[in-house]
Amino acid sequence: MDVSGPAPTLKTERLTLRPLGAADLEDLHRISNEPAVRRHLWDDEPVSRAALRALIARSRRTFSSRNVGLFGVRFRSGADLLGFCGLVRLDGMEEMELAYELTREVWGRGLATEAALACLRHAFEEAGLERVIAGADPPNTASLRVIEKLGMKPAGNLNPLAPDEPYYALHRTELPHKTNDQNK
Repeated sequence: MDVSGPAPTLKTERLTLRPLGAADLEDLHRISNEPAVRRHLWDDEPVSRAALRALIARSRRTFSSRNVGLFGVRFRSGADLLGFCGLVRLDGMEEMELAYELTREVWGRGLATEAALACLRHAFEEAGLERVIAGADPPNTASLRVIEKLGMKPAGNLNPLAPDEPYYALHRTELPHKTNDQNK
């Protein structure tokens, strides 16, 4: 598969997703350091600009090589960064993992699910991935609910660096046309 073209822009009913870039650094730094956000995604540790620069650079490389990576999430009608959503390959892991982070200001609106579904569609339909995994801290019930709405199924522990973290998986043939909430 040729993935050398420009990185994609994804659109949903409410959102525009563009690959994260250097211009997103300051907003991403602010969002990543919101206490409610960093509690689960960043092990409740302060997140440095250097770590986020490295995350953005790694994502850009993944877009170049695999046509997937992390997208900056914005409302279609706005320019403000709400967070990110997309796929990463964590150290020690073989498969691409769904990851998302949104500012606390927009939680509870279904935006993580909407963005994640767009990223999964892109991963399966455009990038040709066969399976995507996702993990969440057991106390992070909101994130576990997003994973459930996407139709992901328990896959046991797949991360040797986080033995207590449950993992879920979705095969390309299982991708829902709508989330489980929308199917009800």
